[in-house]
Amino acid sequence: MGKGPEIAKTFTKPTVQEWVAKINKDLKGVKTADNLQYIIEEGLSISAIQAYETSDHHPISRDHNHLVACHIDTRESDCNELIKDLLNIGVNTLILDAYSDANFSEVLKDVILDYIDIVIYPEDEKAEQKAMDYLSSQNADNSKIYRPDSNRNLIHISFNESISNQLSEMLKLVNESKGEELLLILDAQKDFLSEIAKIRSSHILLSNLSKAIGKEINYRLLSHTKASDLEVHELIQTSYMGLAAIIGEADGIVSSVLDNKYKLNAIHTYNLITMESYLGKVSDPASGSNLIEKITEMLCNKAWETFVNNI
Repeated sequence: MGKGPEIAKTFTKPTVQEWVAKINKDLKGVKTADNLQYIIEEGLSISAIQAYETSDHHPISRDHNHLVACHIDTRESDCNELIKDLLNIGVNTLILDAYSDANFSEVLKDVILDYIDIVIYPEDEKAEQKAMDYLSSQNADNSKIYRPDSNRNLIHISFNESISNQLSEMLKLVNESKGEELLLILDAQKDFLSEIAKIRSSHILLSNLSKAIGKEINYRLLSHTKASDLEVHELIQTSYMGLAAIIGEADGIVSSVLDNKYKLNAIHTYNLITMESYLGKVSDPASGSNLIEKITEMLCNKAWETFVNNI
């Protein structure tokens, strides 16, 4: 059998200068290639034209046993049915927005607690204790429960127009936490590439913080894929935020939608990406992408500087 064509010899690799000349020609004088900037946040941008560079990359390695979480309003009369629907399609973590007047025996009726994680998010005084009293009566495994007054803590890092500020806030909250096992929920409401870089940056920054304080930080990082109020179809928005979470090596997602009719669809989409496409099995899919690597580095540098200056 004959030897196939050698692509490197058949097709000449264009130079960066040739690409820039081609881009300038296509822009027809409206702007030049030098003006094409990818805006990460105010005061932080990178050229949209990136050429391959040979360098050593160290992929981020995370456990790919993804957590899929949903908030549950324990005041809603149909929340028990909703919980069962969600568990049937792959949700394995329930974030209970707990109230002191909630009837937890009804909220968690017929729910097998052995196979899921429970996060108690107290919304008023005594809500946490009431939820714990019920869980204790059901012999729930404490190693599967996150709550404020325990060593398994929930830390929610709210959305911020400045990604680097959001990351530095994460470092601050983790540094101040006394918890031995942390569940970090990082709001995701930015564009696709920035979200990937933000999640990758989170892991790198937490590793740096661990080295700085001389203590291992045991954490799981979830991306909160709630859609923004922009006029974008929210199922599409939550889907590409879920994809960004997977590519960025998040440990899972918190799926939230503005319209409840999309609640199950958002979970189905995430499951398709992680399991059917096997993208969730790949170690750090974005590693080696010059653009993502550079955005990640820029975010890490700025967030760490902000964190150190505010200690």
